[in-house]
Amino acid sequence: MAQKVVGSSPTARPMEAPVNKVEAAGLVTIDLEKLLPVPPIMALDIAQFLEEGLLLREKTFRALLKTHDWSAYAGKFVAIFVSTDAIVPPWAYLLVGMYLAPHAVYYGVGTAEEVRDLYRLTLLERLDLEAFRDKRLLLRGCASISERVMTEFFRRVMPIAQLVFYGEACSSVPVYKRRVGEKV
Repeated sequence: MAQKVVGSSPTARPMEAPVNKVEAAGLVTIDLEKLLPVPPIMALDIAQFLEEGLLLREKTFRALLKTHDWSAYAGKFVAIFVSTDAIVPPWAYLLVGMYLAPHAVYYGVGTAEEVRDLYRLTLLERLDLEAFRDKRLLLRGCASISERVMTEFFRRVMPIAQLVFYGEACSSVPVYKRRVGEKV
């Protein structure tokens, strides 16, 4: 005896057009990688200007900086760091920045990831968020955006958004919903 599958029909039904659930829900997808783009970051290790990579002697350090070919950083984003256990005084980073300034588009101290975050936070400060006012937002989750940048974006958009979800259209988590009557 054949089993009957509940919900199945021997008659063929016409195919329905697929429904875009994101559009149907009125969600605006936010991809922070596209909204806050950062080109590749070039690394600049200060250890190359230190004696044996560890000791900073001011006179030698200044002379090496002065003779370094800074044109290699033209138009680049640069992460300034030290790869050794050297103790580098803060003014040394400032001197490196002074030489980078005429060449690099942007520079900061830290790993490439940290400098990328610094730059994205700078972009975020300049971003006009009015387009998100009273909108239902889906903050795209599978991006290589740090928690620091994502949280800062959320902190800035939360007071004006109606709803904020995190994730992908197929699997999102509700994070914030403005209460009825709550002032914006």
